Amino acid sequence: MNAKRAARRGLVLAGVVVLAAAGPGYAYTGTSKDTPTSHTSGDSKNGTLTAGAGAVSVTYPSGSPSGDSHPLTSVDVHWTPPPCWIGPIADPVTFKKNVLDGVKATNVPGQANYALEAMDQYKKHYDSNYTWDGSGKGYKDFNIDQQGKGMFWGPVENPDAPNSLDKFACNSTIPFFVPNGQRPPAGTPNVITPEMLSKIAYAHTQVPGVTIKTNPVNTQTVNLPTWVRLDEKYTPVKVRASVDLGGGQQIWAETTASPTSVHIDPGTSDATVYPASGDCPIAGDGTVGADYNGNPKADPPCGVTYLRSTQATGPFDLDVTATWSVSWTGSDGGGAALPDGRIQQPKQVTVQEIQSINR
Repeated sequence: MNAKRAARRGLVLAGVVVLAAAGPGYAYTGTSKDTPTSHTSGDSKNGTLTAGAGAVSVTYPSGSPSGDSHPLTSVDVHWTPPPCWIGPIADPVTFKKNVLDGVKATNVPGQANYALEAMDQYKKHYDSNYTWDGSGKGYKDFNIDQQGKGMFWGPVENPDAPNSLDKFACNSTIPFFVPNGQRPPAGTPNVITPEMLSKIAYAHTQVPGVTIKTNPVNTQTVNLPTWVRLDEKYTPVKVRASVDLGGGQQIWAETTASPTSVHIDPGTSDATVYPASGDCPIAGDGTVGADYNGNPKADPPCGVTYLRSTQATGPFDLDVTATWSVSWTGSDGGGAALPDGRIQQPKQVTVQEIQSINR
């Protein structure tokens, strides 16, 4: 490895050390049911849980998560949220502290000389205008005189992305200062965009579960319709992910997940489903299915009639799958469809072989 490449590798490593020393200030933030009014650290029940200035905020304009909510699973098995991005990470005062903490953490007995030299050069880049090939302009005293006028932008790893080396794909970009309300220079790789924010919002979309209620309540009977309804109401869920650019400016994306179908699968081919397509209608108020209406000749709007008992096979898995279509709009006027999401919660049912039952 030539000297220039080794130096560059060392400086990238120095940046990684600084990001690690920064702790939660460089991480993705948490959630809130309301539009954020401030960035705070702490319990997400009290506003937006943010890990540091400039972090991504996720809020819920409608359909905020509850104890019974579940994350959507994309029908596209290859879909993943962005593993990392370049975004605001710290104001000058905080960034200075993080760099100095990183220098201190590196200066330990046995540390390799190239790492010590890299951290020293990295520090000088921000406090003494030191530059190298590809570093961009240097800074004086970490731009402290610009406190309140802008932020340092740098790599942010997404803890919600699958564990892979892709999380480190943004680490070759060392932090740089951006004035409030502005974006990084054109051509900067991996800069956070509304489209990326839409994927972050999608990853934090939580919808009602699929709590199956049957009538009869417990054991079902061969040739007798089982009426099925869901406890939940299915109405659109909106999630917004945003980044504060300072100066009253922000970029954002808002996803809308809308219920499109609820499909019933009896868990056996020896059954008749209602309706025949297996797609139970979603009523205008978001309810699915109904309780038994007292008419023994009526077909349930959502249900199944089992044609054989479970005595020889064990319980059937009555599976109801809810599918949600997802789309997004963004602060840049963009927008598009995202992969459908699904949620399912099978319920085991026992079917007996008798001719009648008291409901």
